[in-house]
Amino acid sequence: MSNRHLKRYRISSLRRGQLWGLLVALLLAAFAVRALSLDAQGLWRDEVDALNFATAPWDEMLQNFTRPGWNGPLYFLLLRGWIALAGRTAFAMRYFSLLCGLAAIALFYVLGRRLVGRKAILCALPLAVFSPYLVWYAQEVKMYTWMPALVLLALYALERSCERPRRGWWATVLIATSLAIYSHILAALLIPVEVLWFLLHPRRHRRAWSGGLLVLVLLTLPYLPLLRWQAPMIFEVRETGFLAHTLWGMAQVLLVGWSVGVTSWGARVGAVYLGGMTLLGWIGLCWHRAWRRAGQLWLWVSLPLLAIWAVSLRGAIFTDRYLIWTAPALYLAVGAALALVSRWRRDAAAALLAVLLLFSGVNLYRQATRPFKPQFQEATSYLQQQRDPDELLLFQIPYNRIMVEYYADAPLDPWAEAPYTNWHTPAGEYLRNESEVDGEMRALIHGYDGVWLVYSEVTLWDERQLVKDWLDTHGTLAGEQHFHGVVLYHYVLDERAEVGSRK
Repeated sequence: MSNRHLKRYRISSLRRGQLWGLLVALLLAAFAVRALSLDAQGLWRDEVDALNFATAPWDEMLQNFTRPGWNGPLYFLLLRGWIALAGRTAFAMRYFSLLCGLAAIALFYVLGRRLVGRKAILCALPLAVFSPYLVWYAQEVKMYTWMPALVLLALYALERSCERPRRGWWATVLIATSLAIYSHILAALLIPVEVLWFLLHPRRHRRAWSGGLLVLVLLTLPYLPLLRWQAPMIFEVRETGFLAHTLWGMAQVLLVGWSVGVTSWGARVGAVYLGGMTLLGWIGLCWHRAWRRAGQLWLWVSLPLLAIWAVSLRGAIFTDRYLIWTAPALYLAVGAALALVSRWRRDAAAALLAVLLLFSGVNLYRQATRPFKPQFQEATSYLQQQRDPDELLLFQIPYNRIMVEYYADAPLDPWAEAPYTNWHTPAGEYLRNESEVDGEMRALIHGYDGVWLVYSEVTLWDERQLVKDWLDTHGTLAGEQHFHGVVLYHYVLDERAEVGSRK
């Protein structure tokens, strides 16, 4: 080997070593920002729900795989095994999401390098590593980091299958997509994304058609029987409990979440900044004749959003975390924008990236140091210290009991669930009135002199606050304690309430 070739080899090896060093450092940073504040927030009702579903009897858990409308049976099965291995503490259960989040970061890199190039993915990777949104859901006992990992794996395998068709890669597409569908019902929207992704692929091998069609058949045929219950749900008008959004409103919610996370510091500026950088990235890809790649990224984001918007016209189903698996497409577009700017001025690209990371850093700090989820752990500790054993514990919504039971050291008896008062007629009038609530409340408090009311997310169960008004009328407020997202009210009941209950 000549001296010139030896020098090139050494430079290439040095750069490769620097690249691997940078990737390892970023992966360690991703682990650190997720692990150090893993249990900073208390568990909330969706997480304890996940625990209950994961530890349900085996026959019930297996039936969930074929139960109409049931969401995420595969995730709960995996979580069951993880709990058996690691335990039921918040830190232990969330560690599974943390590991899935790290896997998603690694897959984000290998897929992004093929889609937008090495320079762009190195610009985009810090956005995913320090994304407050991705960190938040890597610290939650739900499927919202497991899902992106599966989607990224499926799309990476599809990329490989298009360029060099191999049975192993096609099998990976089939398996990863199927696992995603059984992990979240809306992952079925990944199938049309994959179809259009295949059609737009810039280097699709001519022999890829046979494998692609076979995988499409295997992905769709097993799920055709599900249309018997899914199709009517799509077209019927229904109340879902989700907030109604316009299409533009949905896009704004996603931009806020993906730029500044759930704590929303700098929401408006962050959303505009991220949206502008994303648009610049798409324009840059098209300018460099990579319009097929730009189209793939655009479809990855827009098609699932448009589908959810269309279904929501009949009944709102949108919440931003359902589309967390489309966020990487936006980060890749921003990486393409930064790579484009760096061709002119590297310092300008570094400054643009620093602004995005500034928003991330502030919101990561807020997530780690401020309570944003209901503080049921603190509320339960206070209850156990202050409540007399013969006082009734009254929960405004059933989920509150599940939360207190998780943190309690002893049984909660006696306890009861307060009446649900939010039933409406088709015309929008309430079906339950004050007299009905009065009768039900008198039956519940019969035989008790004191009541502790656990108050959290009240509008889901009693938006007119009829239960609290009844207690204010028929009892004396002996004390109240406020926690973030939870309020405890202690009432001493009047004799007239007890007399009324005996009539």
